Amino acid sequence: MNSAPLSLTTALRDHGIAVYNGHCRSFKAWRDAATGRDYVYCGILSTTSVVVQVDVATGKSKYFPMAPPSGGPFGMEITLEGHVLATSTGGQLCRIDPKTGKSWIVADTKGHWIWRIERGADGKYYIGTSPQCRLFRYDANTDKLEDLGPVSKTQTYVRRVACGRDGYVYCSTGCTASQIVAYHIATGKMKELLPKKDVTPNWLDLFGHGRDGQIYVHTNCGNSYRFEHGAIFSAPDAPKELSGYWQWLPDGTPVTRVDPDAIRVGKKVIPYTYQTGGANIFHLAEGPNKTVYGSTIMPLFLLRYTPATDKLENLGRGGPDNGEAYSFGHCDGKLYYATYSQSFLMEYDPAKPWHKDPPGSQKWKTNPKLLGYLGIGNHRPRAMSIDRVQKRVWVGGFAEYGFAHGGLACYDIRKKKLTTFDKIIPDQSIDALAVDTTGDILYGGTNIGRGSGGMSPTTKCARLFAWDTRKKKVLWKIEPFPEAKSTENLLYRAGKLYGTMGMKWFCFDPVARKMDYVIDSQISAGRPQSICFGPDGNLYGITWMVMYRWRPETGQIEELYRVMGEDAKPFDGSLFHRGAIIIDGRFYFSCGAKVMSLPVTLD
Repeated sequence: MNSAPLSLTTALRDHGIAVYNGHCRSFKAWRDAATGRDYVYCGILSTTSVVVQVDVATGKSKYFPMAPPSGGPFGMEITLEGHVLATSTGGQLCRIDPKTGKSWIVADTKGHWIWRIERGADGKYYIGTSPQCRLFRYDANTDKLEDLGPVSKTQTYVRRVACGRDGYVYCSTGCTASQIVAYHIATGKMKELLPKKDVTPNWLDLFGHGRDGQIYVHTNCGNSYRFEHGAIFSAPDAPKELSGYWQWLPDGTPVTRVDPDAIRVGKKVIPYTYQTGGANIFHLAEGPNKTVYGSTIMPLFLLRYTPATDKLENLGRGGPDNGEAYSFGHCDGKLYYATYSQSFLMEYDPAKPWHKDPPGSQKWKTNPKLLGYLGIGNHRPRAMSIDRVQKRVWVGGFAEYGFAHGGLACYDIRKKKLTTFDKIIPDQSIDALAVDTTGDILYGGTNIGRGSGGMSPTTKCARLFAWDTRKKKVLWKIEPFPEAKSTENLLYRAGKLYGTMGMKWFCFDPVARKMDYVIDSQISAGRPQSICFGPDGNLYGITWMVMYRWRPETGQIEELYRVMGEDAKPFDGSLFHRGAIIIDGRFYFSCGAKVMSLPVTLD
């Protein structure tokens, strides 16, 4: 065991940061009344979240870091004096003065994730939050923050707010039963407005102000409404361009975001620049030809590290999603990956050129190629297993917001056909998959979580299951550990399943349906999707505190490296984040925005 802090050992290699791009989560058009100049402000999510100011006339941009610990500006508003109010996923409200560059925190909702903010008819600013579906009010003159309480007794999110000139704040709530709630500023009274036929799972994202200043919604059922004076009106001709995705200059010129790192004002595309500490890596996995691939977190960029040449590359935007690639696999020289939040399966051929579509107009028909939609049950497609015998890609995951059952998808590489199954284990999600050597049986491990958020578990423990790929049905399912809530890892080798479920590590005989042995972990739970078989037949993996070797025949766990000192902060503060790839005697993993590696001595 290495007893020194890994940051001080010469064994640890830092291969660098590939991606520095952030993700524009919010934007706001604003005219400076004193000068008459038009600006567009963009809230950029990254390791250091920033607000970018774009001068529409000159195209010049400058950026302002958000005051720590705020970050994740999913909402933005401008005060009358031109200060930017940027929301934060940590609950802070950050205020920025673009003239001085000063950035400071003016209010804190104490851990509530702040989504959107908008100025109300009373001149104060209304803030939508989760997970308690609470509405807050901020006074920019006094910095006073008021908790107005929950907008719904059953829902967990206020995802959007739209303030009318009529003295109401209209709140889009969800996620199991989407609704528009009218909050009357003068009395504090609230009223649900959508008819039952339009109350569905998921969000009402197409909600907000139109170019005419009126407030509209396009429901998930295809109906459109207008809101005024706390009432709802049918609006079949409602505009499609609403403030969540569109802004307008005072002369009516439309403004939209262009991915990545640009805005479109009318027909003109204006790029902008900024600096961050690098985009955090969400997942790292082995790719074709002894390479390491990864996906960044919002936006989804693909990166590649080639050990043979010591080359680290930012390949570019990896798909139409703005989230992450949750899982990877490779077969016959091609890389497959499944994405959040649009639930797509993508294919990338390293032997062919990366697409050269201009920003904002990627067609995803060439390389990488969009293969299809993975279904409602794969909103967060955490698990992937490749059947190299029958040439199939299996994907499992967490359902869409408001839906309870994790799904399964199968892409037949030869037939180029994608089949989805939206419900496999009722009221549970799929965390991990492993296919047997014939491809006839697929094994899986579950998570008690239902859907992607906002729904409390109704089951008590995670399960192992077997899926008959020919008959397309569950053969069996068991609950191996009463205390296990998730399945971080699952691998198949020589008729056995090896996996981690919370603090339990196990070798399971799927034919006998019993455990060969169980290990009570002394080194914390395994990192998700962070275990692999080495060339020597042993398993190698990471927890937040240890890199280890697992001898499958005996169940012996050997610590290879233990983090200490500043590297030993639990979970997201740890050196070890995600990944388990062994190439030429080195074990690759991610740490924040970096690709890292350590040597392993193979038996």
